[in-house]
Amino acid sequence: MPFNCFLDTFITQPEEVVDKELFKLKPLNYNKFMWWRTHSQPGVPLGKRAPLKDRILNGDFDFSCYYWQAQSAAIQARKKLDLDKDDYQSQYEKVTVDVARYRRLLADFDKEENTRIEALLDAFTVSFKIGREELLDRLCNWSHDLLSFYESLDEFGTPTTVEIRKRGRPKKTKV
Repeated sequence: MPFNCFLDTFITQPEEVVDKELFKLKPLNYNKFMWWRTHSQPGVPLGKRAPLKDRILNGDFDFSCYYWQAQSAAIQARKKLDLDKDDYQSQYEKVTVDVARYRRLLADFDKEENTRIEALLDAFTVSFKIGREELLDRLCNWSHDLLSFYESLDEFGTPTTVEIRKRGRPKKTKV
C-alpha cells in the first residue's frame, strides 16, 4: 500500500525519544487558526538587545520544537493505519489530517530554524566583531554546545553589549 513507505520515511526518531522531547515543551490550547501546533517553547525569548550569554542560557537558539511535533504527527498517522484491512481510500481518509499537520509543522520548522540561525549569526558577529565566514567555519567545526562555543571565543575579547538607543527626537544642541 502506498502510505506504508510514505509514513516510514517520515519517522526518523523512536517514539520514546519524541515523547520525552514533547514532555519538555509547553502544551498549547486548541487554536483554530494554528490547529496543527500542539506545543510551544517553554520560555519567552529575550529581545535582541539582551546580552548574548543570557539569550543562549534562555534557549533562544535551541532546536525548534516543531520538529518533535512533526515526528509525533507522523507516528500518530502510522498508528492509525491498518495495512492488512484498509484499502487506499480508507487509508487516505484516516491519515489526511495527520499528513497535512506534518507538512505544516515541517514548514514551520524550516522557517523557525532559518530565523534562529540568522539571529545567532547576527548576535555573534555583533558581540564579538568576528566575520560571518570565520564564525561559520568555527561553528561548523565545534563539537560541543553553544555555551562552550561562546566561552571559547575569548581570543576576540570580551563580548560587547548592544547599545540601547533611545527612541524619539534627538535633543537640541546649542549653536
